[in-house]
Amino acid sequence: MTFRALTSFHYFRERDMADLAAQLRTLYGGDVHLFADSGAFSAATLGATISLPDYRAWLTDWRPVITTAATLDVIGDHQATARNTEALEAAGLTVLPTFHVGTPWPVLEALCARYRYLALGGMVPFWRRPKELMRWLVHAFRIARETGTVFHGFGQTNLDIIKSLPFYSVDSSTWASGARYGKVRIWDDVRGRMTEFQAGDHRRAQQHAGALRAHGMDPVLVGRRGFAIRQDGKSDEEFYREDAMMRGSNGVAYHRLGLYLTARHQVPAPPGWDSPGTCLYLADTHFKNFVPAASAVGEHTRKDTPV
Repeated sequence: MTFRALTSFHYFRERDMADLAAQLRTLYGGDVHLFADSGAFSAATLGATISLPDYRAWLTDWRPVITTAATLDVIGDHQATARNTEALEAAGLTVLPTFHVGTPWPVLEALCARYRYLALGGMVPFWRRPKELMRWLVHAFRIARETGTVFHGFGQTNLDIIKSLPFYSVDSSTWASGARYGKVRIWDDVRGRMTEFQAGDHRRAQQHAGALRAHGMDPVLVGRRGFAIRQDGKSDEEFYREDAMMRGSNGVAYHRLGLYLTARHQVPAPPGWDSPGTCLYLADTHFKNFVPAASAVGEHTRKDTPV
């Protein structure tokens, strides 16, 4: 089994990625795959820019520990994106080209004729319009089917979409939002759905007590008001323990979703990759959030692995 994390140059450019990978392997107790992207979208929203030479140097430095890397995309300019891809390839790097919503379809046809694995981006603004996005995705998958090309879906964890379409890989930052907003998430393999409720809801915690334990949570604690919230009378040790439990269990829920998708779609690995899809990567901007997730997912995996 593998723990998968997506990191971006924008947030991790100063990190020792080899050390990061080693820590995650220790916490998880197994193999770790790192997906690297530029973080260009995040940088743009913050008024920052990412230079091609800097991104190229970062990918080159950490090539031994990065399993998959995306190109430096320029949203709204597919020609500039293509130039960046060619420049990274000329430096000896293998990167996924990215095709964005709104780019002319002939561009995707040309990419699929050349590549067997590429990324689809620009989908986040459509999260309130899933039917419109689904129509666009179905057309993209029809084009890719002609050449056997597979897709990575950036930020795509709409359950209806990823259960219906055989992405080779997707990533989610939603898994970490539970700790920020006090949301508990548990994955149900039988029904193929994610159950969500507010921490501190005693009734719901007792209703889902067995599933919470399977995700590494204590239902008694989860059902108490103020769970995983800093408040008077709660020691730092108590808060950190509850916070780690919340982050870890959400990581387990999305890890289990990833296993479900792999079993459902069984997408063959493209040339150069060896794991069947759909592969789900946990995406976040801070290493500290990966720590409880890797630890909890590792413990969950060991419990489910026959001796």
